[in-house]
Amino acid sequence: MTKQVKHLYIHIPFCKTICDYCDFVRELYTDEKAKIYLAHIRKRLSKYIAKQFATIYIGGGTPNCLNTEQLSLLLAHICKYLKNNGEFTVECNPEWVTSEQLKLFKKYKVNRISLGAQSTNNALLAKMNRSTNITTIRNVVKQLQKAKINNINVDFMYGFNGLTIKDISHAINFIKEYHIPHVAWYALELKENSKLTKTKYQLSDELIQSQHEFIVKQMHAIHYQRYEVSSWCINKAFQSQHNLAYWNSKDWVGIGKGAYGLEKMNYYYFFDKNNKLVKVNKHYSLRQYYQHILLMGLRKINGIDLSIPINKQAYLFFKNKLKYVSIKNNHLLCNNIDLLDNTLIEII
Repeated sequence: MTKQVKHLYIHIPFCKTICDYCDFVRELYTDEKAKIYLAHIRKRLSKYIAKQFATIYIGGGTPNCLNTEQLSLLLAHICKYLKNNGEFTVECNPEWVTSEQLKLFKKYKVNRISLGAQSTNNALLAKMNRSTNITTIRNVVKQLQKAKINNINVDFMYGFNGLTIKDISHAINFIKEYHIPHVAWYALELKENSKLTKTKYQLSDELIQSQHEFIVKQMHAIHYQRYEVSSWCINKAFQSQHNLAYWNSKDWVGIGKGAYGLEKMNYYYFFDKNNKLVKVNKHYSLRQYYQHILLMGLRKINGIDLSIPINKQAYLFFKNKLKYVSIKNNHLLCNNIDLLDNTLIEII
């Protein structure tokens, strides 16, 4: 048994529509495929012990596209592994959130919801092949708050052709109006297997840069704290504990098609073969693990804690290759988090 690992990620690859920009491991939902897949998930979980995990994160795909019975069985099984008062996050697309799902979330200890909004511009959402709209997003946030699921993250994207500063201002006003506790802003990237890439979509670096600068300025103006490259919260209590485990290079268990895990310097992932999950292992060398620590930790605004021996070893190993960093209060910091690639380029 792996008792010491405190973080669990489960990937649900199913979606009812495929967004144009998406490159995550995903496939169209069918009832039968989901039934078989969830049985594999439950089997994989059986090696772990009750109340083992301080954080559990169910991502996708679209986990809440599962039907009510499937979602109930999944959550009922998973919640047994959550420590008391642990953080339990489920990613949701707003258009699939139902009153029945909200009851299941409350019943099975889900206390954090991550909503994929992406934009408040309905026309742009349609262009992305998103099935939601701003009215639905508003209603879901209200329902979550009414159900006292107050730890809410909302994802937004920028850099799309046709997205304007006015649109971003509208999203900022939405964040402020509904006191969204946690917000993630992601720049559009053209991934190899996305529909956008296959249509030879052209990104504008100038547009992305100008919109990013505007977002940073406006999020500070409404008093949100930036604690990681893409992550903002109204106060420290709403920082994502699960994501911090990644950025602090803690071990985590990954389960599911496309899921990754890290345990005792063994980095692994799963792929699907004839409706069975196959695990591929890759043991990190010490150099690769040091690299991992720096790549993840320097994403954080407060950097890497050098009082932790393995972190200091990683810093000393790559010290001569690191650029644009400084040490403050025994933490290794990137001097400009928006130029993180310039800092990391020599160690990649």
